[in-house]
Amino acid sequence: MTNKPHRIRVRALDGKSRSQKELNHLKSNQLKMPHVDIIPTNVATEFIIGASTEQHIEQVRSKLSSVGLEEVAGGDTTVPTQTAQDSLQEDRRRRRGNVRRQSGQTTSTANSVQPLPKKPYAFVSLPEQFKTDVPVWHDGTSSAGRLSGEVRFELETLTPLLVGWERVQVGDTESEWPVPEMLNNVGRLAQGKSVLCPLRAPWGKRPVIIPGDTLKGLLRHELGALLGAPMERVAERSYSYRPNAMFPKDRGAYLVPRLARIPQDGVEEVSLSSDPDALKVRVPVRLELMISNLNYDKKGNKFDFQFDQPSGANYRGGQGAGVPLNSKHTIHSSIKLLKEVTTQIVPVPQAVQNGYLATLRHLVDLDHGHFSERHPDVPEVVKGDDARKRIFKAAQDEVFQPGDMIWVEWDTEKQRIVSFGWHYYYRWAYVDTVRRDADAPNGERRGLFPLPDERAQDSDGAPRELSPVRRLFGYTGDNEGSAGIGKGDYEQLMGRISINAALEVVGEDEADNRRFLPPTFLKELGMPRPSAVEFYLQQPYHPNPRPSDRATLVTYGDAAGYDTPGELAGRKFYLDRSDAYTGEPWKDESAANRANERSTLALEASKPGRKFRFTLRFRDLDRAELAAVLVALCPHQFREVLGGAHPDGYCSKLGYARPLGWGSVRIEAKALLFLELATDGPQLRAEQDIVAWVRQHYQTTEMQAAWLDIHRHKHPDAADYPKAKDNKDNENIYTFHTDLRAKHSRLRRYKKEE
Repeated sequence: MTNKPHRIRVRALDGKSRSQKELNHLKSNQLKMPHVDIIPTNVATEFIIGASTEQHIEQVRSKLSSVGLEEVAGGDTTVPTQTAQDSLQEDRRRRRGNVRRQSGQTTSTANSVQPLPKKPYAFVSLPEQFKTDVPVWHDGTSSAGRLSGEVRFELETLTPLLVGWERVQVGDTESEWPVPEMLNNVGRLAQGKSVLCPLRAPWGKRPVIIPGDTLKGLLRHELGALLGAPMERVAERSYSYRPNAMFPKDRGAYLVPRLARIPQDGVEEVSLSSDPDALKVRVPVRLELMISNLNYDKKGNKFDFQFDQPSGANYRGGQGAGVPLNSKHTIHSSIKLLKEVTTQIVPVPQAVQNGYLATLRHLVDLDHGHFSERHPDVPEVVKGDDARKRIFKAAQDEVFQPGDMIWVEWDTEKQRIVSFGWHYYYRWAYVDTVRRDADAPNGERRGLFPLPDERAQDSDGAPRELSPVRRLFGYTGDNEGSAGIGKGDYEQLMGRISINAALEVVGEDEADNRRFLPPTFLKELGMPRPSAVEFYLQQPYHPNPRPSDRATLVTYGDAAGYDTPGELAGRKFYLDRSDAYTGEPWKDESAANRANERSTLALEASKPGRKFRFTLRFRDLDRAELAAVLVALCPHQFREVLGGAHPDGYCSKLGYARPLGWGSVRIEAKALLFLELATDGPQLRAEQDIVAWVRQHYQTTEMQAAWLDIHRHKHPDAADYPKAKDNKDNENIYTFHTDLRAKHSRLRRYKKEE
């Protein structure tokens, strides 16, 4: 289905139909327009393409021939109902003879999967190809033919704005400005409550100040997406999942949990990494596998094995291998088989051994791994260093002793082990991390590291070329995103843009109650978590099954050789929420939230309609660069240049609580002034028609349509964080994400139905 109003009907020039996977590839990788919809029709070789604007349709038209499509002149663009589409797809499957009916086979578990819900943010993907150009130096040799000067901007708030400057906790006696336990119009504050306020000038009406670094960060982020530049400061994170999070209860699973026993001479000591001084850990190379039909049915009271019975075999429960860390399950210490069991000796494939080593590295990495400070149980439930020491100790000296019972994931078709762990709910590291791509020649994920042309140097050590954002803002070389660019004097480069602070415009007679909201208890904000693969990775298949199995989500790679790891969704942007103009979706005055240390009390947030002014100064910019800067900050002002047709216009997001509806702003370039040399010295010449100047010099970019779409005012896809009910019937964000991943761990164990 599509609700996009602008549509065309197209046909495949090769006369062949397209699968849903091929249609997803067509729009994201070939057309490079993931924001359009492509819908099958009742003619196998014809499709309907829907877009939000007529300009997007024109962009599609210009690319049709290059992707093997042509427009059907006057073609019917009525979108079939979902029922009709389902019937059509079923009919195609029948004609191809691929519908299989097996006695006792259950209906595909994926049939009930729903599309991913709306959320407060979205992503602009990276381009198919990155562009670079020669650097612009500051020695005067690059000034000829380029522009210098300044732009004077005015920013208007559409929803409340708070660019936080000082955050303190109630009861913090060491703070420079301790917050009293009682505040006027608020009442008594709970100990530990976070309080946030803006920076204000010390003169006159004490106007609010938006720091220049904040505005520069906004511009850099906007230009990175608009111009399709690499992402510089994406933090490394590694993630893992529990293969046994949900038991494969339906018949037909080909990946199943199996008990196994460590045989004599079944373990080798292996270095945890390639470092010569790395610790050596115990790794199984052979296992004694139990037969598959062992019952552990609590409801039916049928048990072929039991935990913690006398004379049971050794078993090391929990992530701490028998020592509680943060486990929410009972820690078992033995397993006793209650029947004679047939076993077979099976090898542990090298790829699986490598996966186990990667899992250990993930578990003990306190900077980027499982027990890093981002873990919700660290440090209140368990200290990261305590968990690290315990896992190291267990991996080196204790686990996988002869006779120990462990769990494996068994491929019943290929008759081999896929993953394993010393307890049932063991964790298994994904194949890729946020920054690392196991399939890349150098292990670097595309778009997160300097480009080859940026690493190439001339004889003086200067980079031969730079990507657009680094060319404008320079680079520091102090992070992985820019490390390795230039040598010696060229290891850093100053940018060609500077922005001063934005100052609130305050009338002489304006009272504070016209400028600021009263103290506001905000809802608890969700943490940005790239572990939420459903949103932070591109999902070309959901809600349909992926090619490898019945799971619908692409992850960082569940198991080597079994699924294809996903690509990052791109740069994250918060969306403008419609309900921020009709209510207060950010507010929670409940007693529980007032006492919640994880939520914030906002003081002196600027009301909608407040104006701020700031100046951007530039030196030696190409005309296209300057036009891009203006467009990036002012999408609403230059919407006609961009072909934007959204009826509510466009806006940007800035400051705190953006996911809750705050921080929607519109920025307008009020004056564009060029530095010129006159007979009496340098002077600034004003450009009379800024829009006309931008229209003349702006160069359309590959990512422009997707970038503009994400800036829609009152965005139709914007919503609160999705939630689900837990076992106590309480709705929360955490349950939504954990439920999705638990279902994924089950669905990946079933082959996709043809």
